[in-house]
Amino acid sequence: MARHLKTVFGLLAVAFVLLARFGVPDRAAALVASDTPERHMSANNPWSKDYKPKPATFYPNCAAARAAGAAPIDRGEPGYRSDLDRGGDGIACEPYHGA
Repeated sequence: MARHLKTVFGLLAVAFVLLARFGVPDRAAALVASDTPERHMSANNPWSKDYKPKPATFYPNCAAARAAGAAPIDRGEPGYRSDLDRGGDGIACEPYHGA
């Protein structure tokens, strides 16, 4: 165990000497410099000044969903509501093939 610790500390010492002598490589400096708050400020970030929320998709009924070309709507997709899912199977506004 002590031998392994000596090896690890020896490698760390060599790394620090090399960094002190030659500095940080350009690629590593670029990675550190790119992680700035401005990088995280985008249109998808609700705390950004440029944030524009996506409009909610709402269909008052299945006729409106079909007219928009969105039917059938699976659970989890925009516009899905349990009110539009008559069968309760997770598919709203599915085509009716009744007798």
